[in-house]
Amino acid sequence: PQAPHPGPVRPRWRSVAFLLLVGFYPLILGVLSRFLDLGGAPRGPALPPTIVGLVTVCLESVAIFALFFGAGAWVGRPTRKELFWHPMRLWDWIWGALWSVGVRLGAVAVVYGALAPFLMVEALKSKAAGGGAAGPSVEERLQEFRPKLESLLQFDALADPLYLFLAVTLLSFLTAGLREELWRAGFMAAVRDLLPRSWWNPCPRKPSEPWLRWQLRRRGPTVLVAGLAAVIFGLGHLPQGVGGVILTGVVGFILALVMMGHRSLWAAVIAHGFFDASTFVLLAVIVWNKEWIQRMAPDLLKQLGM
Repeated sequence: PQAPHPGPVRPRWRSVAFLLLVGFYPLILGVLSRFLDLGGAPRGPALPPTIVGLVTVCLESVAIFALFFGAGAWVGRPTRKELFWHPMRLWDWIWGALWSVGVRLGAVAVVYGALAPFLMVEALKSKAAGGGAAGPSVEERLQEFRPKLESLLQFDALADPLYLFLAVTLLSFLTAGLREELWRAGFMAAVRDLLPRSWWNPCPRKPSEPWLRWQLRRRGPTVLVAGLAAVIFGLGHLPQGVGGVILTGVVGFILALVMMGHRSLWAAVIAHGFFDASTFVLLAVIVWNKEWIQRMAPDLLKQLGM
């Protein structure tokens, strides 16, 4: 995606204030949740297993975020263009649905690509030791890196069709999709405003300039802003463990590029919503067929934390 044109000139302190009020919102929540988990007995999943509890948590999360975002926007004064906000279009739904598949494939490719060297090293160690050495196996080590989805919800709650419906609609598209992508748009707008404005209007390529260096000047700021948003977003999922931080960070990076590439908040919101909704549906299918899977592939349930 091309680097977005900078917004209107405003005092830098406004963007700093916006970052303090809104930008580090996911990080603060993630650190607090992790601290509370380490400070005593496990608190259980973040989402209640009851329908009333799920609706309450979803609406409370949206309301609290709206309060902070409203205060931050009043101070930071981001424009609609900077937030990629425009009336929702049919193309937003089409691109969002397509990108939800792309996000999943991209996240899987990156995560497994990063784990591949680790798996090779662990397999070689196990082979060199004759397979009988004491210590955790490769499967047990992988368990340390998998996203801890059980910290998010009780899987059995998805067996209720109404609970599942609320998860794939209210939770996926409003609480997660709109709330988190609006945060991402605001965070990136504030960071863009704090970076040198010359970065967003680089000089044309000189005949003697290497192509790679020109691309770094041209697209580097976009990748930097998307990367910073992805890091904060990933760390906001600390309760899901290292695997959850990495996975959500990769997903957040791709969604940031989707938003900036299409100049559309809604394309990212819909892609995010479909990504989460399809995850809940897959988990529900596993729950509905839990006994059969237990007989045919018990390791799958173990890998999922069930």
